[in-house]
Amino acid sequence: MKQIVFLAFLLFISCGQNNKKSEASVNSASTQDINNEDEARISSALKFINTYVTSSADRDEWVKSSDMVTESFKVEYQRIIDEAKAKDPELGLGFDPILNAQDYPDQGFELESLGDEDNYIFLKGKDVEQFKVIVKVVKKDDKWLVDGSGIINIPESLTKK
Repeated sequence: MKQIVFLAFLLFISCGQNNKKSEASVNSASTQDINNEDEARISSALKFINTYVTSSADRDEWVKSSDMVTESFKVEYQRIIDEAKAKDPELGLGFDPILNAQDYPDQGFELESLGDEDNYIFLKGKDVEQFKVIVKVVKKDDKWLVDGSGIINIPESLTKK
């Protein structure tokens, strides 16, 4: 299965898709640029975001119990949710902080590009290419974990649309 996913990444990347440059020094990932570490980072980011959007669990509980995210992610997520509920108990934040949006693409996400530094991974909707999400991963105990997504632990300069 991992080989199929990797081959799909290679096929997608080799199709010469246009990459949007940002302040995170986006690097167009060619087939020769992707190594085993990149594959692991990409796989972690995609597994996280695609599992998140397809989960039927309560979003807050899903984040709290997830083994795909860092403690820093969980703390920041909860801080954002609590702060929004304190300001507006009825509406709360009004959008999903992990996606930085109210909705998401029905078919999930795929790789758009890799950041040159800071382990940013730029994803786009499979069926809505204009829908973008930035995911940051960090390596903890030989495992890649999500440490940022949407507006959580992502610099504001990258989250502005």
